[in-house]
Amino acid sequence: MNKIDALIRRRADDRRKTAQACVSRILRNAKARGVDISVVGSLAKNRFRVHSDVDLLVHGSTDPAHRTMVERLVADQLRGTNIPYDLIFASDVSPERVQQLLNDGV
Repeated sequence: MNKIDALIRRRADDRRKTAQACVSRILRNAKARGVDISVVGSLAKNRFRVHSDVDLLVHGSTDPAHRTMVERLVADQLRGTNIPYDLIFASDVSPERVQQLLNDGV
């Protein structure tokens, strides 16, 4: 492995650890508020890389206040990390897509 490969691997590992720590806090805070969130995509499939984002599937209420609360909860934890995220509300996609996300990722 050359120096650039080692640097990329180290940065990817650091970024993955940061993402995992943030997502752990998100899931804990969401559960405390009665919100069910599933991690999907590259982080769930252990394929998180330097340019990956965090993909979260939110189950439950479609109420605007609920959505705002979830968006704020996630943004608060990921702010300042330079890790982008996607919030996918299960109520916005078909049941088949939800199953696909849960089984296969994004």
